[in-house]
Amino acid sequence: MTPAEQGSTQGELWPYEEARKLAERAGGYDANRPAIIESGFGPSGLPHLGTMGEVLRPSYVRHAFALLEPARRSRLIVFIDDMDGLRKVPESVPNREQTAAYIGQPVSRIPDPFGCCPSFAAHMIGMLADFLKPVAVYYELMRSGETYAGCLFDPALRLILEQHQEIIKIVAPTLRQENRRQLSPFLPICPSCGQVNSTLVTAYHPERASVEFSCERTFGGAHGCGFRGEQSVLGGKAKVQWKVDWALRWFALQVDYELYGKDLIDSARLSGQILRLLGGSPPLGFAYEMFLDEEGHKVSKSVGRGVTVDQWQRYAPIEVLKYFLILNPRRARKLFIESIPQYVDEYLDELRAYAGSQPQQRRLSALEFVLQPDSVRSFKSELTYGLIMNLVAALGSSDPELIWNYLTRYDPAITADPETRTLAGRLVQCALNFYRDFVEPTKNRLAPDPEQRAQIDEIVRFLQSHPDASAEEIEKEIYEVGRRHYDKPGKIFPLLYRVLLGQKQGPRLGVFIKLATPQRIVNLLQEAPHAE
Repeated sequence: MTPAEQGSTQGELWPYEEARKLAERAGGYDANRPAIIESGFGPSGLPHLGTMGEVLRPSYVRHAFALLEPARRSRLIVFIDDMDGLRKVPESVPNREQTAAYIGQPVSRIPDPFGCCPSFAAHMIGMLADFLKPVAVYYELMRSGETYAGCLFDPALRLILEQHQEIIKIVAPTLRQENRRQLSPFLPICPSCGQVNSTLVTAYHPERASVEFSCERTFGGAHGCGFRGEQSVLGGKAKVQWKVDWALRWFALQVDYELYGKDLIDSARLSGQILRLLGGSPPLGFAYEMFLDEEGHKVSKSVGRGVTVDQWQRYAPIEVLKYFLILNPRRARKLFIESIPQYVDEYLDELRAYAGSQPQQRRLSALEFVLQPDSVRSFKSELTYGLIMNLVAALGSSDPELIWNYLTRYDPAITADPETRTLAGRLVQCALNFYRDFVEPTKNRLAPDPEQRAQIDEIVRFLQSHPDASAEEIEKEIYEVGRRHYDKPGKIFPLLYRVLLGQKQGPRLGVFIKLATPQRIVNLLQEAPHAE
């Protein structure tokens, strides 16, 4: 079972499982009624690979749904809450002090800290569009400010106003006691100072679709201006607070399916209660695990943790990112730059299997969701990305032509197939980028002591006297040397990795030595400095 299949009861990929549930829900709809899949992006910080998952994963479900129900239309709506009040300034944006003056105001009304777009939100939305371009995903963008101002939400807002007391009863138990007194489904936008997080509703008037409020709360260091008055909740003059906002979207947009992080399970349950109160039916939900950085922290757009798409494309093909995101979402995964190589090799394994399978079997592959119109669809080589990276490290060269010459001597088939040649060339460039950025600056090869050098000399003599030995014969000889010097023969491998590559682990040495050529390995071993 491949990593992408894990988490499925019968080996079927999870998007198909989810799509079957969606097909069952939509089965009773009018033929012209599309299935609605929603995702969201909060433009209060820069998009990151977690954001990519929030768009790509529902697109995988949509693709599976199209395969299962070709006659039924579907829509993927990416909803942008650009009316959300800025809670804190992300560490990753410039001009933080100037932006901090707008804490509490909707991000659509805050100047762009980068100085190139109409607003803070507009800049982040533009970044999102650029962010998603390389992955060929199709979606509809819907902005909160336009949706509120365009009155699409007005019928639902009237219902929320009429049911405000019951909604408060649902939400209040989830808050601390001191916060319950100020609870309201509505957050009016103050006409005086423009803040949304500082307003406190004091009275409700469903008959004229308005609320009375005062701008008096302190939020994130920002203070209300003291304004008091009555204001309509329609036409974009107010928004609803987060948990109610989710229910509002589900109701007004008739959402059928939404994925969300497991930290929002309780919010989804509560929003479903509010939706039922309004007369709607909660969408199907899928709670996924979080992405973690190298320290085990949740990837955060406000703090700026995580990997960018530009970084990913510098070290791996974009298809590998799409492959990473289709892996079992119920399992938390660390996502940091040093973890990328392992996913490249998993992807290459999937690609080899995909190329060798029958057309009807390919639909069961993760690559059914990953490959793009211009993607390479075969890789007729057993080379791994890890092996290429270690070759780069062993040669100590940033010359792609030199690396390519070594690879083609080891596996001439690379040049025989155009797609294999294309992908291998891309992997060489990515490996060189990784080496320059992470390996070369920290490379620290071991200086063997006399006892260790004696072991190395035995291997050198074998390689010099057997220049045409196979990878298997080289591997066997290394084991024999290890057996003569250690209680467990495998203990010799870390010594060789540290001398050759400056690391404790590495590829299968027989294959690696054959790839790098025995003469090059002999030179590296003989050039190793002596321990002082």
